[in-house]
Amino acid sequence: MSRATALRPARARRRRPRRSWWRRGRRPAPGSAAELDDLVAAVTGVAAALRSGALPAQAWRRAGVLAPDGAPEPADLARRWPGRPAAVATLVAATRLTATLGAAPATVLDQVAASLAREGEAAGQRRAALAGPLATARLLAWLPAVGPVLGLVLGADPVGVLLDGRGGTALLVAGLLLVLGGRRWTARLLADAQDQG
Repeated sequence: MSRATALRPARARRRRPRRSWWRRGRRPAPGSAAELDDLVAAVTGVAAALRSGALPAQAWRRAGVLAPDGAPEPADLARRWPGRPAAVATLVAATRLTATLGAAPATVLDQVAASLAREGEAAGQRRAALAGPLATARLLAWLPAVGPVLGLVLGADPVGVLLDGRGGTALLVAGLLLVLGGRRWTARLLADAQDQG
């Protein structure tokens, strides 16, 4: 260590903290579970900084969010977490409410983070519950294509029957319509199940 380095104050020699991933430009995919986890971590970090005595604007700046008047800018939050508009709206409402009523912002933010974490757990449970039906729907969607291939392997002529221009062609058209209708119906059932939670 050189003499100049030794004379430098200890504070100046300290390593800078590693920059967060959002300041480095890498962000999770919008709407993903990783994005929600990141939002929960940021809110928890802001609450911890507020409890340690940081001003709201400083605490939000550490999380990479602009908050000139102590409440985060909605547009900045929406840019950081574009796949979570409801969570962003909740967070903005909570911070504005604490500023208006004079409530302890750290406590309110902890409650918001806990609520968002519960939402993420529920979404994960929904995805796990729907994994089986989704796999079954995919398998059933491929079965009509497997039938003619199996017929060819067994030595039959399914292509000739289906393209004969008479009853076989009518069966092919009816089968295709039924397959398309079944796929749309299954997709609607799965979408309703996801929406219902």
